[in-house]
Amino acid sequence: MLKNKCGEKDVKLLGAPMEDTLSFRPGARFAPQKIRQILPYLEYTTLFGNVAEPICDLGDVELLQGRPEENLARIEAKLKRVGPPFIMIGGEHTATLAALNVVRPDVYVHIDAHFDLRNEWPPGQRLSHATFARRAHEELGFYAIYIGVRAYDDEEREYAENAGFFVVEGRDFTRQVVADALSTASGRAYVSLDIDVLDPAEAPGVGTPEAGGLSFKKLEYLLTDVLMTLKPVAVDIMEYSPPNDVSDITATKVVRILMHMASLLKI
Repeated sequence: MLKNKCGEKDVKLLGAPMEDTLSFRPGARFAPQKIRQILPYLEYTTLFGNVAEPICDLGDVELLQGRPEENLARIEAKLKRVGPPFIMIGGEHTATLAALNVVRPDVYVHIDAHFDLRNEWPPGQRLSHATFARRAHEELGFYAIYIGVRAYDDEEREYAENAGFFVVEGRDFTRQVVADALSTASGRAYVSLDIDVLDPAEAPGVGTPEAGGLSFKKLEYLLTDVLMTLKPVAVDIMEYSPPNDVSDITATKVVRILMHMASLLKI
C-alpha cells in the first residue's frame, strides 16, 4: 500500500505530528505512526474497489514540541517541496493552516464537529487548533463550506455568517444539502477532515469528542460526494488520537478513509 519513491502525479502521504495547542485530550502526535503500523494488515478495498496504486509515503515532518509557529513553517516548507496531490495526516488541526498557505485554495471544505473560527482559544492565544481557520481566512480570503459542525461558540457562528460561508450543521446533514453546498463552489479546492466529525461511539480516539456525530458510512459517502464534485488538489485527516482510542476502533476507520481518499484523488 505504501511506497517510498514518488512520481510527480503520485498521491503522497505526509505525517504532520504537531501537538502544541490542544486544549483537551493529548495524543494526536502519535497518529501518523499508528496509521503506518496497522495499514499493512488491513485490506485495501474502498467503495470503488481495491486501491490500484500504492500511496507514496514521505514520512513525517520533523517538528519541535511546543513551538507552533516554527512547526507550521516546517510543515509549510515540506509541503511546498512535495506539491499536490497529497494527503496530510495530523496531528492537531492547526497544521492545516500550513497546508492552506501552500495550496491557497479558492474553496476550503471543513468537515468537523467544530468551526475552529474562534479569535482566541484559550483566551489570549490567537493561534491554536480552535482558531486556525479564522487566521487562514483572514490571510487568504477563501470561500468555505462547513459540514458536520455541532459544537461551537456564538462568535464563531457569527463569523461564518458574516464571511458568507455555507454551513451544513450536523443536525441538517443529508446528501442533498451537501450537494446544494457544493454547487456554490468553484475553483481550486482543499478538503480538511477532523475525525471528531464522527460520533464518539464510532470514533472515540479524538482529542475533543462531541456527541451526536456522523456515522462512518455517512462520512464515506460524504467524502465521495465532496471529492468527486470539487476534485481537490489535496486533503488532510486530522486530530486522530491513538492514546484515546479503544481497540483501534478509530484507527481502522482512519485507514479506511485514507485509502478511500487516495482512490478518489486519482480519479
